[in-house]
Amino acid sequence: MVFKITEPEYILMKKYIEEHCGIHLEKDKEYLIESRLSDLLTETGCKSFQEFHFKARTERTGELRDRIVDAMTTNETSWFRDKTTWEYFKDVAIPVLLNRAASCLSIGARISVWSAAASTGQEAYSLAMLLDQAVKERGQPSLLDKIEILATDISTSALSAAIAARYDSIAMSRGLPDEKREKYFIKEGNLWRFDPELRNRVQFKKINLQDPFVFSYDFDLILCRYVSIYFSDTFKRELFMKMANVLKPGGVLILGATESLREFSNDFEISYYKNSVINTRKLNMKK
Repeated sequence: MVFKITEPEYILMKKYIEEHCGIHLEKDKEYLIESRLSDLLTETGCKSFQEFHFKARTERTGELRDRIVDAMTTNETSWFRDKTTWEYFKDVAIPVLLNRAASCLSIGARISVWSAAASTGQEAYSLAMLLDQAVKERGQPSLLDKIEILATDISTSALSAAIAARYDSIAMSRGLPDEKREKYFIKEGNLWRFDPELRNRVQFKKINLQDPFVFSYDFDLILCRYVSIYFSDTFKRELFMKMANVLKPGGVLILGATESLREFSNDFEISYYKNSVINTRKLNMKK
């Protein structure tokens, strides 16, 4: 059953959703809340969105809040999404990362990459495959030990799927070359399991991008793709400022093909590689 939402209820739910996951719903998006939350509303025994909002506001465990966020989050992803972006990684970014890794002489020094909207893991694992291929082509497989990949998302269910690293035929068909499937996946019944050794090289963590960023290190590369399109202009400015602050000088931020830093940040130099936009943190940026 799909519940209809009234205008006052829409205002309440819209504010609640933006507060807890940053998604900014414009006018005339009532159908999104109705279609994505009606089943959960029924499950909780509520009779209206007003009652559902009150229940979400007053429950102490945070479980209902997390399920609302899961339902409203768009976990759209695929392997090697945006061809020219992955050509940039292969041709430019990964060689730079490996050169930096080779020059890390002090104990514990690391090159760090952050997939900031990791969804079900395809982006982080795509990067891991390219890195594995690159270190082997260089004849320096040990360089992979000096590179950390952090993958984060706000969705508990998406992160659970990413950690499990098992994908069905539909997910496998979306952008994954046959040779990568044969090399890095093991068939298990109707699912494919990602290479366990590479999977263990990716660390997963639940992070709400609205929260303060608390990391013990800065990043060489951040991928934050196809998530800022759902945020308000005010939050975009805040988010890009926080990301600039956790990037090393000369570090790179990659957004989705439909996203841009223009009008939202002056902390980056913007350049191009084929059709991809490369945002490089300015060397003289003041933190």
